[in-house]
Order: sequence, then C-alpha cells, then structure tokens
Amino acid sequence: MKLTTNYQSDRFVKNYDITVVENALALEHDFSQYHQCFALIDRKVYRLNQKKVDAFLKRYDVEKIMIPSGEAVKTMHNFELIVELLLEKNIKRNDCLIAIGGGATGDFTGYVAASVLRGIAFIQVPTTILAHDAAIGGKTGINSRRGKNLIGAFKRPDQVIYDIAFLDTLSEMEQLSGFAEIVKHAFLNGYYDVNINNRIVNQDLERLMQDFTSIHDLKDKNKLQAWITYGIRTKLNVVECDELESGIRKFLNFGHTLGHALEFTHKLPHGIAVMHGMMFSLVLSGYEDKVVLAYYQWFKQLGYPVVEVKLFEQYFELLQKDKKNESEYISFVVMQHHTGNLKDVFHMQSFNQDTLKQKFEHWVNILRSCYNEV
Repeated sequence: MKLTTNYQSDRFVKNYDITVVENALALEHDFSQYHQCFALIDRKVYRLNQKKVDAFLKRYDVEKIMIPSGEAVKTMHNFELIVELLLEKNIKRNDCLIAIGGGATGDFTGYVAASVLRGIAFIQVPTTILAHDAAIGGKTGINSRRGKNLIGAFKRPDQVIYDIAFLDTLSEMEQLSGFAEIVKHAFLNGYYDVNINNRIVNQDLERLMQDFTSIHDLKDKNKLQAWITYGIRTKLNVVECDELESGIRKFLNFGHTLGHALEFTHKLPHGIAVMHGMMFSLVLSGYEDKVVLAYYQWFKQLGYPVVEVKLFEQYFELLQKDKKNESEYISFVVMQHHTGNLKDVFHMQSFNQDTLKQKFEHWVNILRSCYNEV
C-alpha cells in the first residue's frame, strides 16, 4: 500500500510517499538525491532486528548512529550529543537522516534534522504501531524537564517507509500502546449517528471493537495493516488541511492533555496514558458513566493495565503547561452530543481548576470501579 500526501505544494516543500507493507525495508528505494545518509537507530530496535536493519544500511551505504531507546532519547543532552557528532562528521545540507525506531526516535531525529545546518532532509522508518501516528504530519520534538514535547518544530519527512514486519518484535505493552492511537483515530474519523435505542454510535469504532476482542487479535498483521492504514489516512485528512495546528489539527490531541501528564508522571507508554486521557475527555464531554465504563471494560479485556492514579494536584502543574492552553484555563479536546463528523462533533473547551478536579475525581471512580479497586 502506498499513500501520497496531498498538501498544496509550495516551492519550498514537496509532498511525500508513505509505504505501508510487510518487508517494506527490503523494497527498492531511491536515495540518490542525498550526498550521504545517516541512520539514527533505537538500540532496542536494532538488537531485535539487526540482520534486517544491517542489510538495509549496507544496500544504501548508510552510516548508523545508535541512540537510546524510547522516550529516554528525547533530552537536550542527547540532542546536543547527536548534533555535535553530525557536525564532527562534516554533515552537509544535502545529507539525510533516517529515523529507525518508534515515535520517540522519529520525534528526536526529525527535530535534529530541522535544527542542524538550519534544516536537512529526514526519512521516517517507524517500527511500532504507535508510530503510525507519530511518523505522519511533521511534528518533531524533545522533552523538557517541565513536560513532554515542549521543545520542537514542524518538519515534514521526505518519505515514510512503514515495514509491518517490525511489529513481530513488539511486546504486549507496546502493542497496546500503539493500538490506543488507532482507537483515537476511530473516535475522530467515524461518523456519529443515533441508533434506534437513541444511543450515539460511531460505526468505525464499533467495527474496531468487533475486530479486536483480545490481545491475540493485535498479533494479526492483516488486521493491523488495514487499521494502521486507516489511522494514517485519518491523520492525513486532518494535517493536510491544517498542517501547523491552527484549527482542526488540535483535535488530534484528543486524550493527550491528561495523557501527557499521566505519561510524564508515571513513565507510562504513550498510548496507555492517552487511552486513559481519552476516557477522561469523555467524562469532560458529559458522556454517561455506563458508556465510559463500557469502553474501560473493552480495554480491560484487551489487557490494558490500571494506573495507580495520584491526587489531582499531582497533575495540575503539568496540565497548566500544555501547549494548547491560551489562558489560565486548561484546554481539552471534547465531544459534543450530536450527529456528524470531526468538525461537527469535536471542539476545544477550557476548564477552571475546580471543575477539572471534580471531573477528575469522577473519572477516577469510573476507572476504579472497572478494575475492582473500590
């Protein structure tokens, strides 16, 4: 499967191809426009896929640079180390960086590419389910001690090479983390309608729930490829209309406001935290407890772990630093209760501290009732 972005091209930046297929890394790729390529590779990914990755690097004479695994790479210290290393190697403006790893590797490599020599090309080679979201749309960045992704830039990749075979090496937690972003895309992309029982229904989300009923379904690469492609199309439809997040692209942050605070506080996998953040956003949206509980029961059936949630005050400072905030109030992506699609159903809404605390405690009660903690 090959997709091509459909941005309204300008004279500075072109559209790019996204290849999604098993063994995509073994296909023929044209890197002839680059003087030299450097691959920034997640150490864990390399250890699990060394033969496959080395064959790719050798075929295109790409120099490898190993970087820390996961979110640990996204620090100012590692940014400085890699930039200085590339400058020491006499990197040129017509060179290219290749990110081989999950979403954090792509975020980090993209930010290095956006910064070194005021910008060079980079290519995304995502190796996780989660990265089907992170690799698309050109958001790059690193973390601050003050919070997640507070330092970054918009930088389109030159191409995305998504090799489904990498998913064979994922742990169950990595599978669940990535699947949460597919769930997010189903929330965002499905058309909301009212059924005969006067219940709001998203048919895409219902179909996703039928396709995946246990952790074993997440090992079905045919299902995964279909839904990953669905997620990529969903994100493309949004970012092509609003690349710099001045409008509807903000809705892609559904579940991320509290999600980032949970992730940063508990060192959770990104998608696990976002899944809980989406459920909190449903509470903020006024969804009935039984609806939120039904989603939680599905997540529990799939194997999502419970979070040892702290007091609201433990997260409030992080919520205040969220990039979407435009005042002293905290902004969340929430859903309205009527039929329609993305633009009709989702909107941004700001909440004061007292309201958030009340809603937070309500959400915690639902969470604990599902996981039998009360």
